Amino acid sequence: MQTRNGTRLYSASDICGFLECQHLTALDLQHLVAPMEKAPASEQNRLIQDKGLAHEAAFLERLKSNHAHIVDIDEGNPSFPRRVELTIEAMQAGADIIFQASLQEGAFIGHADFLRKVPRPSALGGHSYEVIDTKLAKSAKAKFLVQVALYSRMLIAIQGVQPQFMYIVLGDVARTEQAYRVADYADYLEQVLQRFTAFVTIDGPRVTYPDPCGHCGFCEWRDRCTEQRLQDDHLSAVAGISRSQIKKLQVGGVTTLQQLAASGDDLRIPKLQVESLNKLRHQARLQFQGRSSDTPLYELLPVMGQRRGFGRMPSAVEGDLFFDMEGNPLEEGGLEYLFGLYLDEGGEQTFKAFWAHSRDEEKIAFEQFIDWVIAHLERYPNAHVYHYASYEETAIKRLMSQHGTREAQVDWLLRSGKLIDLYKVVREAIRVSEPSYSIKNIEHFYMAKRDGDVTNAGASIVFYERWKETGEPALLEQIERYNEDDVLSTYLLRNWLANISPLGVEALRTAC
Repeated sequence: MQTRNGTRLYSASDICGFLECQHLTALDLQHLVAPMEKAPASEQNRLIQDKGLAHEAAFLERLKSNHAHIVDIDEGNPSFPRRVELTIEAMQAGADIIFQASLQEGAFIGHADFLRKVPRPSALGGHSYEVIDTKLAKSAKAKFLVQVALYSRMLIAIQGVQPQFMYIVLGDVARTEQAYRVADYADYLEQVLQRFTAFVTIDGPRVTYPDPCGHCGFCEWRDRCTEQRLQDDHLSAVAGISRSQIKKLQVGGVTTLQQLAASGDDLRIPKLQVESLNKLRHQARLQFQGRSSDTPLYELLPVMGQRRGFGRMPSAVEGDLFFDMEGNPLEEGGLEYLFGLYLDEGGEQTFKAFWAHSRDEEKIAFEQFIDWVIAHLERYPNAHVYHYASYEETAIKRLMSQHGTREAQVDWLLRSGKLIDLYKVVREAIRVSEPSYSIKNIEHFYMAKRDGDVTNAGASIVFYERWKETGEPALLEQIERYNEDDVLSTYLLRNWLANISPLGVEALRTAC
């Protein structure tokens, strides 16, 4: 969003931002009038941007191998009005590919990654153009289609015909080029543009709120929004609450965590089931109590079945394993680059790592990991493999299928119930005063504060990409120590859960 010569201009990114969060658009408009401080780009976001540019450059090289006449509109860094002129001139000249095409239709501007010439007559002659945009995602999203649909619409005034197709080049290994009929999205785009135009041309203040959404991690206003939600004691602070539940509570007159915490058993909210409401009430109450407590609080939940909650936990035995993986979704096709295991054996606890730095090495590391686990479980037939949340199990299944290897062994692990997800135990067995049930929050009950520069999965990816650029061994060492902390945390969590189980450690073992 920008103002040029007194005219406000909106980009395709502005429209996509509006679809993600209207409060984002309201703040962008406010910023044009009175500049505000923005949050700096995180290292992970900069990495994503760099990966996106690399993906775009790689696709450009593919196009160069198939097309002779390619025009780069960015060459020489011309002004935006000149770029629009150069784009039109390249279309009129019949360039095969136009890279970084700049387009404008009234107040809307856009920068299409590529325009590709097709043999369809238009005002330009015996040819016309269709839009191609590169995206790192493995599947197309609605906002991507809005973006390319807008670029396609902008071409109509230049070439006199609507493009038949528009294309998204995905960030998978094959750089899959997916085609979409422009006409199928034209009506939706028109509705979006009407809504957007109505919003940005409102006379007077725009009533919006920084409700958390999937775009928050990438937004330049995230710090302002987080601070406002904290000041307002917003319901989004309640662990596990959904956006639809927040809206129902607000309609019912409950707007803060403290209000929800103080509500009684007689509270009823239209269209919100009593059971779900009570879970939220109790969660809010415990979190509110936790604010004035020196230590985190927890409560045991009622037993709901023999195989739920603590009933999911097998007996703790010698040879138990604790497992965590590090993966890089920004690698072409994704890459699982570290399989970490914590061993409880012979009264000692040790850490074992399996590394992979390429697709071939990933297969080898996966096979070595599975073979080692199977051999270990043959020596300790009563032992299990503990992990936290579904990522590890899902990744194992995917690697088995992707590499076509170790199917029988993985099938045995799954059918034998050897993989134990402690997240399910936590969610079904206890309630905590933390704002999240991630293992980083749960470990406040049993583990000292972590140190080190790698403190989360995003940082692990950043450090791994740095290692790829520099080859500095210390970067891999820091990632490995982070992974070791994760598996140590899983081990300590299992022990803590066993100790607080109402069955008691020995009874728990007997029951399972």
